[in-house]
Amino acid sequence: MKKLLFLFTILFSMSINAQSGEMRINMWYGTIENSDVEEHLALEKHFKSLWKQQRDAGMLANWEMWQLMNPNEASTHTTYLYVKFYNEENRNSNNQISGIPEGLNQDTWEVVRDKQMSHFKKIYSTNVSYKGGFNNSTEGSKAAEYAVINSMNVNWYKQAEYEDMELKTFMPINKRNGMRAWGLTKVLDQLGTERKTNYYTIDFYNTLEELFTLRSNTSKMSKSVIEANKKIDQIRSLLSSDIFKLVDNLD
Repeated sequence: MKKLLFLFTILFSMSINAQSGEMRINMWYGTIENSDVEEHLALEKHFKSLWKQQRDAGMLANWEMWQLMNPNEASTHTTYLYVKFYNEENRNSNNQISGIPEGLNQDTWEVVRDKQMSHFKKIYSTNVSYKGGFNNSTEGSKAAEYAVINSMNVNWYKQAEYEDMELKTFMPINKRNGMRAWGLTKVLDQLGTERKTNYYTIDFYNTLEELFTLRSNTSKMSKSVIEANKKIDQIRSLLSSDIFKLVDNLD
């Protein structure tokens, strides 16, 4: 099976398995107090064991864990993003697993699970579909360490035009500009006037220095790039652009 570096190693960076059928991705955000970070990361290995069981059983394509690096205000909290990838085969699977991490019994697992979940002060989850992207990685190379998740609000009546512009105009531009990988996803839930994000684009970079250097380079845009940006600005708004660092993923 061919592996694509997505954003979502999305890849993410995120790695997904490209098989027949649509790739869907669950993005689960959890915010904890900084004082709980050390314990939280130590317990995370048990949850990773479950995701590995699911992948081995064909119930899951991949799993990744990321940390938000640019909160929009000074905070005593840390936010993690947990990403699960599902292809059509995974979603249709009737396979089952024990549901208990390796090395634990049922009673111990319940204690670990309750302790880990008690760390979260705020959670948020959304599901997206993978629309397309590219991967500049070479085979066997290390996953990208950083991902930028751009939240987009796209005109409801111009979504097809927006997807076409991202994939046919901006994806080639991003590929030439040196991104490690890039992807476009569409939100499948969490919609409405109070939840404005209906698309995400994800940019992947090897290092934070690489990302900041690209942003710092205020080069003059060509006329065609300016026109393309003006056109897409008429159908979508960039709501936020968040930087994430890869914490862990399934090997």
